Amino acid sequence: MGQIMQKILDEIKIIPGVLGSAVYTTKRGILATNLPEVFKTDTQERIGNILHRVFKLNETVKLDVNSFEIQYDEALLLIRKLCDTSSLIFICEPDAKVHLINMSASMVTTDLLGLISDCEEAPIPEKKVVAPQEKVTATAPPADLESVLNGPLADKFTQMKRLLATHIGPVANKALKTSVQQWLEQGEPSAQRLGQLAEIMQREIDDKASRDEFLVEMKGVI
Repeated sequence: MGQIMQKILDEIKIIPGVLGSAVYTTKRGILATNLPEVFKTDTQERIGNILHRVFKLNETVKLDVNSFEIQYDEALLLIRKLCDTSSLIFICEPDAKVHLINMSASMVTTDLLGLISDCEEAPIPEKKVVAPQEKVTATAPPADLESVLNGPLADKFTQMKRLLATHIGPVANKALKTSVQQWLEQGEPSAQRLGQLAEIMQREIDDKASRDEFLVEMKGVI
């Protein structure tokens, strides 16, 4: 597990501005580290102990602080709480991009927790008795647009698009896709519902007389 944890820290160190990081626990000290060699093991443990105490203040002042940073002229310290007994400590260049480091830390937190036996698992909440509710029938999500356009009704769609093109020109292809999308949101794609699709398509035509003509022509298709 130590090698896996070390590998995770080495991957984090690739981030621009990160000089190194360490995993500290109150029970076992430093579990893994790649901080600069100037920081000896006992020094790292003292730093970890001091920094982790900040999270203990949460209980006293009723705050929920899970991370904090300390800016020095020479370096930037980022500390992230892993659990009540463990922290992830970063030492970075003063101008390091904090948001990028925090995002990376969030991505590895779960992996690190799985490797730290000191971290207790979160308590399982008691099951609440829920009053019976009316059965709700799940609605199927709308069908995929491209699959429908190229499916069994493809020939019908082609004829409908050609009729629409005689009234609105080359934009008919885009108008058809928009109309079919709205149509799918209202129900299943079926030949029985093509009349509803025609009603949606005719809204793309500005002239009322042309709209009426389109609907009449559409009867020969659907």
